Amino acid sequence: MRGRGWLAVVLAVLALAGAEAATRLGPAAPAAATAGGAPSTTWLCPHGGGPGWTATIEIANPTGATLDARLTSFADGGVGTPKDIAVPPHGEVLREVDASARASSTRVDVFGGWAAVGWVVWGGSKEPGLGAEPCTSASGQRWDVVDGVTTQRSHSFLVVMNPFSIDAVIDVTLYLPEEPPVRSNSWTDLTVPAGSAIALPVGSQKVGALGQSIVGAEVTAARGRIAVASTVVRDGGGIRSTLAAPGQASRWVLPVTGGTGGATLSLLVTNDTGVRFTAEVLARGVDPSAIGDLTDVRQGGSSTTSSQVPTEGASALLVQVADGTVAAGVRAAGHGADDASTGGTTVDAATWVVLPTAFGLDPVPSMVLVNDGDSKVRATVTLIHEGGGGAGDTVEVAVPAGQTAAVPRSFLAKDHTAAALVQASGPIVAVGAGTAGSGRYAMALGVPVPMGAVPVAP
Repeated sequence: MRGRGWLAVVLAVLALAGAEAATRLGPAAPAAATAGGAPSTTWLCPHGGGPGWTATIEIANPTGATLDARLTSFADGGVGTPKDIAVPPHGEVLREVDASARASSTRVDVFGGWAAVGWVVWGGSKEPGLGAEPCTSASGQRWDVVDGVTTQRSHSFLVVMNPFSIDAVIDVTLYLPEEPPVRSNSWTDLTVPAGSAIALPVGSQKVGALGQSIVGAEVTAARGRIAVASTVVRDGGGIRSTLAAPGQASRWVLPVTGGTGGATLSLLVTNDTGVRFTAEVLARGVDPSAIGDLTDVRQGGSSTTSSQVPTEGASALLVQVADGTVAAGVRAAGHGADDASTGGTTVDAATWVVLPTAFGLDPVPSMVLVNDGDSKVRATVTLIHEGGGGAGDTVEVAVPAGQTAAVPRSFLAKDHTAAALVQASGPIVAVGAGTAGSGRYAMALGVPVPMGAVPVAP
């Protein structure tokens, strides 16, 4: 017990020093494990919440070493008491955290190696629904949101998290489909106090963006660094939880799985001149197919638009911009009122950790692997169980060039709360989804694993 007490003191000092360094210098990319070195990573989880909500932080350790983690909760009321936990080798920890407020957020410091971290939230009886996303290991000065809605029955919030030791000062600009950008005085030079998180209601009458079926947002920090996500709550049921994009790109991959078919593609353009883009659907067993209405399309400057896209089963959207950059997100229809959403990715990687999303009654997990390259890829999927226990459950999946592949549901059903380590012979993208009783549905993009963090699959 004395050894553990001494370790807790050391972790507290390291966490404080890490926060100060991140504030002054900015975050480094997740470090790869090297001989004689043990990287530490800070993950920021602006998961949000509400009355009667529950949130679970998921930490999956694909390495062979026991890791230490510290969880600290934030909201508009300040900082909660940190909690220290051990994450076993080849194991997962699921830890419930505070989600009682719209601004609820959690910081996770991982010591001694690399682990993937994400969140799952589900509402109470008055706001039933399920949401999930990976946390981010990079704070930043600019974040783009593409999933806001301000119609009468939907309520959108920007969750802005500042876990550092100096105040952040932010500006928020809202982008609409056919109207000029909205810049509210109350969201200009807005202070986010050190060690706190705030939730900004996008549908507030003071802001002036009511009645919009899609709203994009650009959140910039003139001082300090932040992490941002969006939460959408629908009257009568339905939750969406989406991590904001830390930047824009000319190419996005947006996987879809677990729903009833059909997706909504949302794009945010913040320049004044607009862009031309093309969207394609990648699916299992067919060549990439262009979407007729989204081939060489012009989107005007300073706007956010959404388009319905025909998808079925495990699939993905590939968006390519010819003359600029955008932020992108995807929303998929569930079996009830609860849709799922996730941000896209600009990154292909050979190794991913996909965190669980299937929680509640009658959970059904699913996972899609996307290969937008020119060569066939083979992937090994290994379950990472809560509490550890070794890498026993494994399945092989082939992903043809330019197509997708679903991981067998019978394999995932062995442990619906397990994370999955995906190791492929070439670059892919991985996403997980889960459904549960009463029509709850969520998707979450996988977390790319830095090179060298885990052994290469044989």
